Amino acid sequence: MHSPLLRAYRYCRSDGSLTIAVCILIVFVFVLYPMVEVGAVSRLWLDLAFALGLSFGAYFVFEPRPLIRLFIMFLLLTFISRGLEELVANRWLTTLGLVCALGACVIFAVLLLVRAMRDGRINVDRIIGAVGAYVLIGLSFSFGYRLLALAVDHAFAIGGTPATYDQIQWKFPYFSFITLTSTGYGDITPLHPYARSLATLEALFGNLFLTVLVARLVGLEMQWREEQRAWKLQQAERKSTQT
Repeated sequence: MHSPLLRAYRYCRSDGSLTIAVCILIVFVFVLYPMVEVGAVSRLWLDLAFALGLSFGAYFVFEPRPLIRLFIMFLLLTFISRGLEELVANRWLTTLGLVCALGACVIFAVLLLVRAMRDGRINVDRIIGAVGAYVLIGLSFSFGYRLLALAVDHAFAIGGTPATYDQIQWKFPYFSFITLTSTGYGDITPLHPYARSLATLEALFGNLFLTVLVARLVGLEMQWREEQRAWKLQQAERKSTQT
């Protein structure tokens, strides 16, 4: 009989790692990081915990290794630039941190999709992994909006009033996800032409991603069933020839 620790280890090494990674991602993005906006949690320590958790999980679970090393490098650069930004407010450090965070999000989304979309039967864990990639797409666009707002003053408006970067930077995850899902409440609006283009691109990408994702998952499941049916037919033929 296997010990609970061994069963937990095997679960983490299997597709269950996708569920664990996505749950950690959702807790940080939708529960903990909003607390930074209200001043309840230190952003620097939260970034450190998030980076360490993702790095540890990615290194021991995901493939391919070169992509893992690149992901960890982006996370490390993100944390270093944000740590320096806490000491010395600098526009270039902020830009570097946002670019590295954007790169880390994109790479992590690719890692989740590679693991979720490999050949084999589709299970709940793999579906959750694909959903995690969808969440990371929204998070990636939020960093893109922040970079644009940092480069162009008053590129976005809150309630019809042009907003500065400091006023709107923590609202971009919310704006990104309502754009990705085509909800669009209208309380935050893009003013600059490139801001509108980026928002339009995200809305198109969000709809196309879900369509392609569902088609791919259904295709993988049907392929697996066909392979199982063919294997059972071969086994039955072998038994009949032996008798």
